[in-house]
Amino acid sequence: MIGVMKRNNRLICACAGFVSLLLAAGCSRTIDEAAPPRGAAIGFAPTASRAAVEDFAAGDAFAVWGWYTPEDASSQVFDATKVSTQDGATWSYDELKYWKSGKTYAFYALYPAVDALPATAAGYTSDGRLSVGEFDAAQQVDLMAAAATGMNGSSPAVVQFAFTHLLSRVQVVGRINGTSLGIVGFTPRIYSVKLYGVPRTGTLSVAAADLTASGAVRNAWTGSNMTTSAAPLALFSDAAGVEVTGEGLLLLDALPLPGQLTQEAFVEVEYSTDSAGTNRKTTAVQLTALPVTIWEAGQQYRYSFSISDEDRILFDTPAVNPWSEAVGGIIIVD
Repeated sequence: MIGVMKRNNRLICACAGFVSLLLAAGCSRTIDEAAPPRGAAIGFAPTASRAAVEDFAAGDAFAVWGWYTPEDASSQVFDATKVSTQDGATWSYDELKYWKSGKTYAFYALYPAVDALPATAAGYTSDGRLSVGEFDAAQQVDLMAAAATGMNGSSPAVVQFAFTHLLSRVQVVGRINGTSLGIVGFTPRIYSVKLYGVPRTGTLSVAAADLTASGAVRNAWTGSNMTTSAAPLALFSDAAGVEVTGEGLLLLDALPLPGQLTQEAFVEVEYSTDSAGTNRKTTAVQLTALPVTIWEAGQQYRYSFSISDEDRILFDTPAVNPWSEAVGGIIIVD
């Protein structure tokens, strides 16, 4: 946790209403608010939606770094400063910082704040390079970053951040094959779904100018600690089994590191088709056998499979969309 001195002058930023969402380059979260008066404190007022959670919630926080030029003894304004909300609507940080006339500011942000980040280290340099050490993707944290540069201290304005996703999103959906609907005694159940053969941890080094370039973000990751069937990156498990339908069930929703898939990457499904659920089977599908072989940052990959009365699991061509595009017709399994 970042140590800061606390006093009563906390900055409170209330969101006055919904703000239009910036959708470019996989953006899923924006900061926008009316400009403060000249000489006001530097403020942040986010409102957004993201992959796993559809708005900010009580306790959410991001970290901010910031510098100004020309330099002086106080050029670093923020150093992993935590900007947080207690109710999902109002935002605050300790130790108010004020705009200085004649200075040009650059701000950089990382979500979540460093005290909630599943990584050994994280931070920006003054030239805007973000480094994240040994990030644990198995924790399923939606890692995002943003930059707002070239801001004029002589014309104060609320800092606007357009966060971009630094991870990929992979979903696995199961359903009954349409030709097998209504067959007596055919009751497909899913007991587990695993995603493995991809790195669990990764180290990132990327320039802020490249945050919106998904290919650059992908290349900036170095993965390690390869996952296995025994220790997968993501797991759905239900001892009793969940029945699939013709509509489809969202069984797995994972946030892996972007990267080139290898022949070791698999989705493994344990299932049964008999009405009693006593005859369980396991099928492992090699992901490189499907048309998509690269996962990019900020993209969502939906792998859908169907189970037929011929006791086969068939995978469709993966659907690829930015996270900002919703795909309907799926029942979510908690």
